[in-house]
Amino acid sequence: MILAQQDKRNWSDSGIPGVQTCSTWTGNDGDGGYLAKFQAGARFPKHAHDGWEQILVLSGAIRFNEVEMRPGDVLQVQGSDEHEACALEETLLFVAHRGGIEILA
Repeated sequence: MILAQQDKRNWSDSGIPGVQTCSTWTGNDGDGGYLAKFQAGARFPKHAHDGWEQILVLSGAIRFNEVEMRPGDVLQVQGSDEHEACALEETLLFVAHRGGIEILA
């Protein structure tokens, strides 16, 4: 079991303005899971993955390409699916992924 308690979370700057992340687990070959906090208006640039990525919106509102998501919505993308994100308001996500990420723009 892996337990990531809320009061022990270690948030860090993602390198993307307005986006902080907190790892929940890290596996082999870039696999893992993390929480991501987006400030309203923050943008994550176009990117792709070596494998799949699954995104669950916990709070807020965000757009991935032309798809707007709200709490409870889940998006799964495959490695070849290029996408970018723009937070419409302050947003909290849980992201699980297989493989690494490549920033394209």
